[in-house]
Amino acid sequence: MSQDRRHVLGVWWAPAVVLTVGFLIVVAGDRALIGGIVMGAGFALAAVLRLVLPEDRSGGLVVRTKVLDLVALVGLAVAVVVAFVLVNWTGSP
Repeated sequence: MSQDRRHVLGVWWAPAVVLTVGFLIVVAGDRALIGGIVMGAGFALAAVLRLVLPEDRSGGLVVRTKVLDLVALVGLAVAVVVAFVLVNWTGSP
């Protein structure tokens, strides 16, 4: 793979892999709480990468302004983790 192609791809795939693993843990592994926390970590990873990397290296993480992207990604990370923590997974009232 050429050097230019790697820069175009960026690092958006890293949070995507973490989110996919979290989804698979929820669906296939039947471990919803752990999967939800992994998915929240994927969104948090995306936020950190968007914060520290320049726009030409961020690839698909660049959607809006940096501040708006960070607010959206951190908000998603918190919302996903809180949603999975608040659900009663034991089935008892």
